[in-house]
Amino acid sequence: MNSIRKIAAGTTLIGALIGGGALTAMALPANAATTPSATSTATSSGPNHENETDLTGDIAAKVKDAVLAANAGATVENMTTEDDGSAAYEAHITQTDGTHATVKLDANYAVTATETGGKGGRGNHGNETDLTGDIAAKVKDAVLAANTGATVENMTTEDDGSAAYEAHITQTDGTHATVKLDANFTITATETGGPGGHGH
Repeated sequence: MNSIRKIAAGTTLIGALIGGGALTAMALPANAATTPSATSTATSSGPNHENETDLTGDIAAKVKDAVLAANAGATVENMTTEDDGSAAYEAHITQTDGTHATVKLDANYAVTATETGGKGGRGNHGNETDLTGDIAAKVKDAVLAANTGATVENMTTEDDGSAAYEAHITQTDGTHATVKLDANFTITATETGGPGGHGH
């Protein structure tokens, strides 16, 4: 009788150990499954402004009115949402003295900041200069000859060695593009996409 009790007790102990091991094994995958999601969340952010979209309709009109009220005589190049958390909207403008700026606005269309410098308020092409006079006229003529009906936003020299000049345009279908030209005012490339063609 004692032997039977000992065997039964031993069986119970083994069953408990096996059951505990099974519970531990079941718990491990659940814990392991939480690790990749935490890692992916930490690496999902980035400064690539991929979520910015061009403003249209009533929102675009209100942003433009607010920007021009604060920057009389400026030319609004483009307006987009702002995805870096610093504002709700932003507008890239050329001021009356020829300098470029980025105007940031909150959700109530109040101007919260104006950042000057850069080409159209974007990028770090410090050696590029705006085109003027005869060169600007020739570049514009060449660009519009190849892009009928387009609007030329700005024209600059090109400092990355890929061309002599470049023009940022808005095409008739609303898309933006960068047109590159050589020193003879011949178009060598047209790069579409990005707000205002400033995809650098």
